Amino acid sequence: MSAKLMASTFTEIYRIVKRIPAGRVLSYGDVAAMCKSPVSARTVGWAMSVAPDGVPWFRVVNHRGELSIGKRSVALADLQRHLLEAEGVAFMASDRVNMERHRWRPRATQQPHHARHATNKRSTGATRRSPVR
Repeated sequence: MSAKLMASTFTEIYRIVKRIPAGRVLSYGDVAAMCKSPVSARTVGWAMSVAPDGVPWFRVVNHRGELSIGKRSVALADLQRHLLEAEGVAFMASDRVNMERHRWRPRATQQPHHARHATNKRSTGATRRSPVR
């Protein structure tokens, strides 16, 4: 990935992450799916590891609700947990965010890119042509 493409991809990721309301979280994969360009969950993780001030990086967790940053630094995982708990995010006994309760679900007009794409495919399937006789 070129530096210019990476910068624009990270900017798009940061724009999405800034929209996550306090007390809500998304998974790395959720953020990737909301991007207009094809982005992997791993790329979202890279972007979060170098997020500038003003980007609430701590609101992005793995798909199981775990704090993946703990693999790099226990201190950062403690900070992430503290910031999330301060916003009212509940953790389950397994040290996972309760994703069912705290996952952000944007309005239908802001569906992830892949969801919009799937909806469009379904709607076009309903307009089949009649067989030629």
